Amino acid sequence: AHRFVAHAEIRDVGANRRLEIDLALLDARRLWARVWAFSFAGILTSTPAQADAPGKIEGLAPDEARGKLIYTTGRGAAGRLLYFRLLTAGERALPANGIFCANCHGADGKGGREGNIVMADITYGTLSRPLPASPPWNRARAAYTDALLARAITRGLDSSGQQLDTSMPRWVLSESELQDLLKYLKRLGNR
Repeated sequence: AHRFVAHAEIRDVGANRRLEIDLALLDARRLWARVWAFSFAGILTSTPAQADAPGKIEGLAPDEARGKLIYTTGRGAAGRLLYFRLLTAGERALPANGIFCANCHGADGKGGREGNIVMADITYGTLSRPLPASPPWNRARAAYTDALLARAITRGLDSSGQQLDTSMPRWVLSESELQDLLKYLKRLGNR
């Protein structure tokens, strides 16, 4: 009888792990569905996001150019594929094949709306000031600092410490990639 109970417990743990994996895949599929829906619905600007070579983007410093590459392609320096985590996927990192910031937030960073889905305006002018509670989130938030924005990008917590939407990727970035992205975000919407 003891062996049977131990086996049943192991089986339940395995089933729970399969459920976690299934939920993570479902969230990844939902994210992909949003990316495709936004693309076909014209949420993205008519100017496609391009993967320019870092340091050769007109008007941008080299670190800002590397940040733009991350923002518009989901790739780091030299085209290195980046990874992200979803809140429901646990610690497992997923490859950012075709998933990048501009998919949801737009090439200009101003976000948008498609049906019930709202993508936040992440221009520096918006992020750097506190916002009162208003639709669609109906909660106030503090102004973002560089440290708070880095936390939002990598851990999915807003400037007031509240969880961002579960579909927001929690990016796995090196410190230099994170700093490059922050530099570019400060220019986004100001050009």
